Amino acid sequence: MSEERDDRDDDDRRTRANLIAIIAVLLIAGGAYWLMKTLDEHRKLMDCVASGRRNCLEQIEPAAGPPPGG
Repeated sequence: MSEERDDRDDDDRRTRANLIAIIAVLLIAGGAYWLMKTLDEHRKLMDCVASGRRNCLEQIEPAAGPPPGG
């Protein structure tokens, strides 16, 4: 009886640990995606400024948010 309870407890702990690990990996992947997108926008802005243009902020689309004028 005691061994069955221990087995169930171990399974519950493993399941909980696996769920936490999956959530952590998803959060890290989401953060990495956001960081790459932000760095790409910054690179585009720096390329535009380096080429001597003056309307660089108008040409680069924002990563998120409502459309302008909406």
